[in-house]
Amino acid sequence: MKIGFLTDFDGYRAPIHPESIEKYSLAVHLEKNIFDYLNYADSSQENVKNISNLSDLDIVACVENIQDKTLKELKEGAVLIGIFDFDKIEKIKSLRPDIKVLSFFKLPRISRAQNLDALSSQANLLGYASVLRAAKETSDVVPMMTTAAGNIQPSKVLILGVGVAGLQAIATAKRLGARVWAFDIRKEAKDQVESLGAKFVEASTEAQDSVYAKEVSEEENQKIQEALKKQVIDSDIVLTFAQIPGKKAPVLIEKSTVENMKKNAVIIDLAAGTGGNCEGTEVNKVVEINGVKIIGETDILNTVKHAATKLYSENVRNLIELYIENSEDEIFVEMSS
Repeated sequence: MKIGFLTDFDGYRAPIHPESIEKYSLAVHLEKNIFDYLNYADSSQENVKNISNLSDLDIVACVENIQDKTLKELKEGAVLIGIFDFDKIEKIKSLRPDIKVLSFFKLPRISRAQNLDALSSQANLLGYASVLRAAKETSDVVPMMTTAAGNIQPSKVLILGVGVAGLQAIATAKRLGARVWAFDIRKEAKDQVESLGAKFVEASTEAQDSVYAKEVSEEENQKIQEALKKQVIDSDIVLTFAQIPGKKAPVLIEKSTVENMKKNAVIIDLAAGTGGNCEGTEVNKVVEINGVKIIGETDILNTVKHAATKLYSENVRNLIELYIENSEDEIFVEMSS
């Protein structure tokens, strides 16, 4: 069985890390210059070969982008691994219906799949990196500082959406010395938020008992916006992570609320790629409204691309090893359905 790894042509990570290569029992076939984004030299390890013909590969791993030209050259019935959202899966299937697509977006939420969970590993780093991005953008400092000239109060940070990324953002902001508040519509979130030392914002009467947040009615969403308004206005930094799988992101912050925020406040909208949690967010742009910066960047993980590649590489390796052991495992049945 031949395994190949492709360059993330429009990204900044790689599906394999130099430290993972030696852990493979089989030869690994790498696309030329696969590590250019990471400033690593091409590997010279014994089990590494260059990809000479895409149609020779049985399993192909990438990150989240694959060119149509490359897709058309893959072997009939090949296995394609990546972080493909539902729209990308549909596009791949329309071009190559014979290919078996294993997308981490469709990984089942079961305990024995935890070491395969690329979405969680990347989200963890995203939560960390987003706090650092906000700290860089604000003109204030995050922790309390006591000097001979006087005291500076710690920043007030609000986290909206408390999944893996949101929880890591809370932990990172707390470590930096911020005062932290958080909100999520899921019932289990309150205990998680408080266990990290943050305060939970009560803003919904419809607490959901589910792993992922579900879409709410327009009326309920307006109630949430209104309940969050005071806390948003009082915050120095707001980080939003609220997403609904396969749906447009809910708008939690209205433009009128932004206009009443403190001058120099910062909003990092991590849902920008799916519509944004804040009115006024523009994808991959920094917008300023009444002195408040709204950052809609979708490549914040680029700041920790080495760590992101290292973790993703291990998720991919674990997935490939399990697939080679038993390609009919229920995990792959669900991922490719």
